[in-house]
Amino acid sequence: MEFLGTTQTASYCGTKRSCLFPDLAPTSTTKDTYQSYCLPGYRYLSSWTPSLLHKVVSVPPTSDKPFNPPGRPPTILPASRSTLHARYSTRDWHHANGVQLKGSEASRYCAGRLNTDSMRLMQDKDQLTYQMQQDSRKNLGERISNIDFWRSELIYELECLLKETQALETAKKRLECAADEMQGPLKIALECLYHREKRKGIDLVHDDVEKNLMKEVDVFKDCQEILTKLAQKISQQLGINRDAQHALEKDLSDKNSAHFIDEKCFNLRNTSDSISFYHGVEKADGT
Repeated sequence: MEFLGTTQTASYCGTKRSCLFPDLAPTSTTKDTYQSYCLPGYRYLSSWTPSLLHKVVSVPPTSDKPFNPPGRPPTILPASRSTLHARYSTRDWHHANGVQLKGSEASRYCAGRLNTDSMRLMQDKDQLTYQMQQDSRKNLGERISNIDFWRSELIYELECLLKETQALETAKKRLECAADEMQGPLKIALECLYHREKRKGIDLVHDDVEKNLMKEVDVFKDCQEILTKLAQKISQQLGINRDAQHALEKDLSDKNSAHFIDEKCFNLRNTSDSISFYHGVEKADGT
């Protein structure tokens, strides 16, 4: 049997005879010298198996038949053309590409809508932020004006309180001095009464002088008691004034801190540097 495409008696299938070396021993069969040949592009197809090739029959061992050298495979084509058919048709390929194109168009359309919605949302938020900044700026301006007014009122009240405290301290000192100065006349009146008690006999009478001395002693004691009570009341009022002064000073300090913070916030812009959490804001009283 001859191979498809070549003949066993073709001169180019045999070896050239050499005059220097003897002829090679003929082979018993061409199957021993045959090597499988794969078409280009079908080397790794699982469907390409030696069973699909034409069977090779044995060739009688004669010296007249040339053998096929092992380095040169014969031209052999597969017996079944159905094993080389394509997996998909051109129509399937175009259909798959069309599906991919439609999916890409849908994705691009969704991305465009998302981009448009994002831009519109950014513009809306930008306008809202600008409006809120303007409102905050207006509110901060009003708050700064109110803080300035109440701070001036606190300063005025604190000055009045300090003046009143100073006047009370002066009055207290005067009362204490007056009470101390009344101690001398009281002592004199008491000594007069004591000496009048040394009278003897008929001279030991309860006359007008003794009555006036006793009345004078009572007046001095009453005045000292009144002055002492007034001094105690002034001391209590001074304590109340000191508490009020402490509260006013604390409120004034808070007003100064609030005024500094609000003024700093009022002067802030979108391009300002060091925009961060303000130190000390946690001291604000939530009540």
